[in-house]
Amino acid sequence: MTAPLGELLGHVLAGEPALSDEIDEVFRRAETLRRRRTRLLLIAGAAIAATIVLAGYLLTTTLLPAEGTPPVRPAAHATAPSAVPVPVPSTIADPVLALVAPVVDAAHLRIVPRPPERGFGWRQYSVLAANGQPRGTIQVAVFARPAGLCFPRRNGKDGCAPADRAGDGVDYVRYGAGTDPDWQVNEVIARRAGDGRTVALMATGERDVTDPADATSPLSGSQVERLATDPRLLAAFGSREGCDGAASNACPVFKVPVPEAG
Repeated sequence: MTAPLGELLGHVLAGEPALSDEIDEVFRRAETLRRRRTRLLLIAGAAIAATIVLAGYLLTTTLLPAEGTPPVRPAAHATAPSAVPVPVPSTIADPVLALVAPVVDAAHLRIVPRPPERGFGWRQYSVLAANGQPRGTIQVAVFARPAGLCFPRRNGKDGCAPADRAGDGVDYVRYGAGTDPDWQVNEVIARRAGDGRTVALMATGERDVTDPADATSPLSGSQVERLATDPRLLAAFGSREGCDGAASNACPVFKVPVPEAG
């Protein structure tokens, strides 16, 4: 039976490769799969590394300040003794300046505090042209005149000048000294009838200048009037401020002084 079986199997196995060739093919396929898996692992590792680098760059540029930019520090507690006050714009620190500045700016001039700048119940400012040339001074002061006020006469004579009445019960008198070619003045004294709070506002041109235009008051008479009778001007001062008593010696000197209460 061995010979017929061999003949029968011989027909079945005819044309098939030798057994050794099949074994080599198995090993070749396994090596191919191993290399493919190695390449996939390398590609995945490179992608993960690139993702980590990109994420680190984004975090660095987002969370860290740019070069030359000071780092952000946490705000100090308001009651900490080492807290340093943050500077604020002059127009915020000085409400009087905040009210006067827009009128000066509209004339293409600049207004800045004029040393000694301010005191208890008064402020003074320098007005400059765009090129920095001095163009005059603006002075403001408040007074307490609850018992009444005799407004000085425009011509300097004795007696009280009749006052005009603005809104909110404010009486005022305008004074102008525009005839002096070397020094022109626009001044208004205004008193609030309700409580006697009084304000004097004076705008003067620059003195002793060669160009007559520089001697012109930086504010017109009507502008000074509107500012002096504006309720916000008195409100810009502290409720207890005033050029009265001992504080009067430090107050500005006005062309037309505010008389004492009488």
